Order: sequence, then structure tokens, then C-alpha cells
Amino acid sequence: MLTDKEILSRVRASGIAELNDIQRAAMAVRAPGMVLLAPTGTGKTLAFSIAMLRRLPEAGKGVAAVVMAPSRELAMQIHSVLRPLAAGYKTVCMYGGNAFSAEEASVRGAVPDIVIATPGRLLDHLNRRTLDVSGARILVVDEYDKTLELGFQDDVRRIARHLKHLSFSALTSATRMAELPAFIDASRAEFIDALASEKPHIMVMEVPSAARDKLDTLAALLRHIPGTAMVFVNHRDAVDRVVDSLRRRGVTAMAYHGGMEQREREIAVAAFRSSAVPVLVATDLAARGLDIQDVGAVVHYHLPVNEQAYTHRNGRVGRAGAEGTVYVITGPDEAAPDFVAIHHPFYPDMAATGPIMPSWAMLYINAGKREKISKGDVAGFIMKQCGVPAGDVGVITIGLDYALVAVRPTAVSAVLDAARSARLKNKRVRITTL
Repeated sequence: MLTDKEILSRVRASGIAELNDIQRAAMAVRAPGMVLLAPTGTGKTLAFSIAMLRRLPEAGKGVAAVVMAPSRELAMQIHSVLRPLAAGYKTVCMYGGNAFSAEEASVRGAVPDIVIATPGRLLDHLNRRTLDVSGARILVVDEYDKTLELGFQDDVRRIARHLKHLSFSALTSATRMAELPAFIDASRAEFIDALASEKPHIMVMEVPSAARDKLDTLAALLRHIPGTAMVFVNHRDAVDRVVDSLRRRGVTAMAYHGGMEQREREIAVAAFRSSAVPVLVATDLAARGLDIQDVGAVVHYHLPVNEQAYTHRNGRVGRAGAEGTVYVITGPDEAAPDFVAIHHPFYPDMAATGPIMPSWAMLYINAGKREKISKGDVAGFIMKQCGVPAGDVGVITIGLDYALVAVRPTAVSAVLDAARSARLKNKRVRITTL
């Protein structure tokens, strides 16, 4: 079992100098249950990770902790935060879209101590008896409100029945709930409520559109937004339509929705996170579970279907108390819903033209974790073998069988030319622009 001092040391090593209020409160919890209510972007993942680490038994004794998340993106984000903090414990991440056989192989040899999973995939493993979680002492259900929204409550209930020896249960939510699930004993749980105190500081502006499709207004608006912008629409087909329209108008944009392959979504997020793509057009799938810092603005191209969707979209900006800007585009027959508090209108210059070009270009390398490629390998290759100065190399992302690296547009030709004869970690690789 890790001591508080050891946990804090690992937190600092991860780059976080000081815990925030909800993280300190979670660390102080002594009750057998915890309910953490806090907006998106306030550090809930680290908070429940700390509470969990304080209770982990000795490693190598079977599954000790189960963490459930409603989406694969959130599961992967939790894994990225928790795995380095839980060094010495085997941590696995399971989700739909990942190869079941690969997950089965990863738990066959050495049983994991911590399992992070989406409900459907975890239940699949339990039904096939490829994983035994009956001895787990800790259960965390992250974003429980989203779990309910997506209809996973029955799966969570079935999984909870497998957990025979729980001594600590935690639930997080970004909205208040009228009723708690059965695995949380409300009479013994400690509540940490940061929904009122941690509201983001955002400026909301209404952008009237003379046309019903609002595409010209969107393009004009984006030319006024410095930095990156997330544009939210209500349907998958609308995402692709808006992206195509923006590209025709000279705006560099990428799509993100549930109909895309996992690999495509990972690449889109990496390109947006590195500012190689300044505009990400997405459904509400992107409203939660993505760790993207410094988003310049949120744009509601389609009006949100309810207050909950509105709140979570806005959570992409104004994170952890920072300031943010939100734009709500309304057509000639539309009005902002009552739950949208408009500060003032904004009228973009509809005559503005010219492309919106990113300050970084994204290069794709056809080798990744499977080939044991690291960020250091890619950085060394780009700088030493391709002759690109360190200041011209941006964010590097390593996928299972690919790597992405952001470079200044002026360095692209040099990298592509040098890569024809150079080797990455003694391997021939193919590099292309994204």
C-alpha cells in the first residue's frame, strides 16, 4: 500500500506541483465511499486516482481495483493519468474497438492489479471468463451521469454483482443526481461537491446568422478566433458536411464522431492538440473524456439538445477555473435556449476572406509502440537525421503502429527528403504529411 508521501511524490513527478482543492479533499477521504461532483476539467481523474492509490493492497494478488468509464476516450485518458502514478502495479485498459484477443492475451500471463474499462467490454470479459474481478476491493465509476445517459446502467449493475469484497466505492459526476446507484451507500459516503465553487469563467456570445445553414457565418467567425476552436454539431453526418464546407472555404478542419474508426479519432485529436489542425468539428462525443488543453473557443454550430450537453461542450474551455469564450450561432428562425445566458452578441466580418492556416504541420510515421518507438526516438530522428532545429519540432504522439510529429511548415520538405534515406531506430520508415 502506498503512503501519502509516496503518492504525492509520484504526483509531482508527473508534472503537477500542487494538488487543487478537490484533489486534497479526495486524499483526505476516510469513508468507505466517495461521491465527487465537479465540472469537466477540474482534475477529477487525479482526485479519484489518489483516493484509490491510498487503498491499493500489495501488487500481484489479483484484480484489486476496477475503474469504469462510459467511453473509450475517457478510459484511455484515465489510463494515461493512472498508469504512471501506479508504477509497480499492472494496469490494463479495455474498451470496445480494441482487439479482444489482444486484451485477453494481456491478462492471461500476469493478472492485472487495476482494470480500467468501458462497461460493455468489461462485461464481455466477465461473461467469457477471461477475467476475474470478484476479489476487487475498489470500484470507481467515472462520469456516472454520462453512463446513465448512454444507457450503461444495467451493465454497471451486472458488473457490480461480480464484486464480492468491495471496501471502497467512488462515483464521479459533472451533474447532480436525484438517486445514487446501489453500490454507493449514501449514508456512509463522503461527498465532495465542487459544482458551485468550480464553475468555469466563460464569456458567451450569440452570433446571428442570416442563413439557415449558418456555414458562411461559421467560416467568418472562425477567422476571428485566435488559436484553436471546437465546433459542436448534433449529428455525425453534419460533422462531415461542415468539415467539407470549411475546407472549401480555406479553413483547415478535421472531424471527430462515433462513426469514425478509433485510429482516425486518435489522429484527429492529436492533430488538434498539437495545433496542426486549428478547428475540430465534433459531435457531443468530444464534450467529455478528451484531455485537450488551451482550446481557444467553443462554437455551438447546432444549438445543444439540453442543458447538460451545453454544459459539457463548454467544459472544453474555461477548464480548472480559467477564462474561456463560447459562441452560439443562431439561425433566422432560432433563439438561444433559456439555459444559455448570453453576455452580448457578436457580428463577425462576413466580407473577411483568406485561408486559416495552422502554425504547425503534422507528419505521419508508419511505426509506433509495436515497433518499440518512443517520443525520444522520433525527436532524435527529426532533429539529428533530418536536421530540423529543436524549436521547429512540436508535439509528438506515439500510437500502436504509428507516430505523429508536429513540425513547422517550413521544415516539412527537409524531413520528407531526409527520410528517404534515413532510418528510425535502425528501421526503414515511411513519412507522409497528414
